[in-house]
Amino acid sequence: MDILPSYSEATSRPDWLSLVAPFVPAPSWTSCCLVDRRFYHHFAPRLWQDPLATIRQLGLHPNDDLAWYRRFIHKHARSARLQTRRMVKSLDFRSFALRASGLYSTEASERAISESFRALPQLFPRLMCLLVDGHPELDPSSLATAGDTTSHSLELLDLAHCRQELTSKLFCPQLFRDLVYLDISHVPGSLRSAIYSSLNPTYLPELRVLKARGREVDDATAQLLFQTFRLQLWSIDLSENKLSDRAIDALLDHCFSSLSFRSDAHFEVEGKVVLPKNLGSHQYGPFEFIQESSYSASFTHLERYFADPPIYSNRADQAELQEWQTVRSDGTGPPRRDDAGAVKVMLLENILSVNDGTPRPLVQDLHLPRGGITHLYLNRNRFTADGVGRLLRLSSGRLEHFECDHFLHNPPKSPSDKNQQQLHVAGVLGLSHLFRPAFSPNLRSVRVHHSLVTQVPDIFADNLPLPTALKLSETAFFRNVNRIYPQRFIPDMNPRIASLTLTNIPTRSVGRVIEQLTSFLDLASLQQKAIRQARRSMNDRHKTVLSGLRHIRLELDPEFSDDVIDSSTGRDIDYDKLLDPGDEDFGNDTFSFFEDTRRDIPKQHNPGRGPAKNELRHADIGRYSDWTSGRLKSPPYADSESQFTSHHEEASTSWTGNVYSVPVWIGPGTIGPHAAVNEYMWNLQDAKLRTDVGPATPSHVAAGVPAMTYIFYAAWNAMVFPKNLAGAAKNCSAEPLRDVVAAIKDYRVRTRGTPHHWDGKIELVHSDRSSRYHASEYWR
Repeated sequence: MDILPSYSEATSRPDWLSLVAPFVPAPSWTSCCLVDRRFYHHFAPRLWQDPLATIRQLGLHPNDDLAWYRRFIHKHARSARLQTRRMVKSLDFRSFALRASGLYSTEASERAISESFRALPQLFPRLMCLLVDGHPELDPSSLATAGDTTSHSLELLDLAHCRQELTSKLFCPQLFRDLVYLDISHVPGSLRSAIYSSLNPTYLPELRVLKARGREVDDATAQLLFQTFRLQLWSIDLSENKLSDRAIDALLDHCFSSLSFRSDAHFEVEGKVVLPKNLGSHQYGPFEFIQESSYSASFTHLERYFADPPIYSNRADQAELQEWQTVRSDGTGPPRRDDAGAVKVMLLENILSVNDGTPRPLVQDLHLPRGGITHLYLNRNRFTADGVGRLLRLSSGRLEHFECDHFLHNPPKSPSDKNQQQLHVAGVLGLSHLFRPAFSPNLRSVRVHHSLVTQVPDIFADNLPLPTALKLSETAFFRNVNRIYPQRFIPDMNPRIASLTLTNIPTRSVGRVIEQLTSFLDLASLQQKAIRQARRSMNDRHKTVLSGLRHIRLELDPEFSDDVIDSSTGRDIDYDKLLDPGDEDFGNDTFSFFEDTRRDIPKQHNPGRGPAKNELRHADIGRYSDWTSGRLKSPPYADSESQFTSHHEEASTSWTGNVYSVPVWIGPGTIGPHAAVNEYMWNLQDAKLRTDVGPATPSHVAAGVPAMTYIFYAAWNAMVFPKNLAGAAKNCSAEPLRDVVAAIKDYRVRTRGTPHHWDGKIELVHSDRSSRYHASEYWR
């Protein structure tokens, strides 16, 4: 809730210079300082507060950075009055003196900045922001000794990519006691020892944003970090580490409050999350359903673009929410940023507002009360779709920004593939409903794998050429995913999301990726027109309307050469030898992707252990393509005419630790109008696929599963994989590959000036090769 101004603030007339000063260009600041003391009071802080950024605005060429810096530090700054030096609040080296110039070599540049680095806290005693990313030669350990002689604390410290190992007690001095933002990404040394020594709330009680990318953080270290800070941090970046689903469980246990931001008040528009029974499993979490209204399932309610109304209290002495109260964001403001540049601007603007006599609570977003994580970055780790889905469900709608660019979709295991090579499938499959306001009401910006929109997963394996993998993913795998998870993410699924980044987009496509992306842009255009119409219709009702999706960023994988394409499209490739999927029987088709398991079955047979009662071997089931009529006669259909079977969950795998039984939908056992349901019923004949019980999601319901029922996820997810992989590879080998960037640019040109043109900001970005990690070794 906003705080009303005081009486003096409401009745005093602000100086007109405080209103004009932000619009005066930087080259005029020096002249303004010479007018009189009043002008000096307003413009001197602007001139001095961030000198390295200001001098660039004044026209300093990058080749002259080092010469200017030496004069500034050794001559101008040392001779300046203490009052003037106190105006320096930020030193941002990120884009400063990054290359050798003039008479100075790179070594001389590094030495000049390093020599002055340790004296900066004494030279500028009110320094708040220090950013040295891009200068790996600097040794931050000198700050530990310098901090003993200063009484002022930094609030922002960016040490990313420093080559020097941080001392474990670096953050003990008073220089860091008020630190709000800390970036120690890609810095050598153990994070665990730093947590024990100084990277903890004892020495950093105000820390709210922590970035630790590329620090070799494993699950145990992450758990220690989460246990140490608990609910203190609201933004954490642990990308490019060695984390698995166990780290997600530790994160949920320690860094998310038990208070939920989800609400049933918007049921008619968004649906609501319900938990009919207190049931769940360790793998899935609580068995929550989305209960749909007449409009929520189709995202067509007339009020879907309306912002939430303000919250009022009926008590005059209760202007703020109580600790046990939560209110989701109204979705109208810009997404809250937590990058170094945004935090620096926020801190400096707050100082200027105080200096101008017009204080504004600009930094209140930085010093949030201890409620847990709202901004989470988990890119390039080793998570699975199960772990990420569990995270989104159990975060209680608190997340505002979420990034996880790649996670594995595990196929079910069977004894027949024990020694076989593994085909990896990665992507956001069947999780689109978790980005809806019913589950994630505060979510404003997302960065995830492109399959959330395209429904095209990534597939990779040893000895599988990249062009072949691309074609397989866009043909056989796309058809399967589209059949079993027909509900992809669209803009109207959550109009509160303002920014969407799609990662790992292939640079070449047979057409499915291009079609899905352009179709998504068409839907964004339709949302744009609908929001404009809603604004026009709401002029007299004083309703605030959401802005909808306004920023789309498409991150493409590195380009590969035409020679690779030519070598993979030749007609002499032996796909049976390359993929060797075994025969077309149920068990071999479902689980055998690379080896001929017919040779292994006799060796694996154990005469002392026969098949369980009422269980058929894979070879006895036959082929799915042969089932054209009649009711299935194998278990679980042989024992009962019911469409449900009882599943017993042991206490060791139960979410609550209690034993329970739940009715699981298995279908009628006869062929029906839904292809996905037919194959699901066929798969259930394998007892090893009658596992992983979970609630039916909106995608399952759209594919034919009854709402509010439980299904066997193992049997359903097995349908992602083609029955005959070698045959699918042969069928797609003739598909030509098209340039994705050229196709999207052509689409934008064709729609420009038409009613179908989306006028939001769209970015096409090529990632570097170091970010490509589709080798199968990555997932081992």
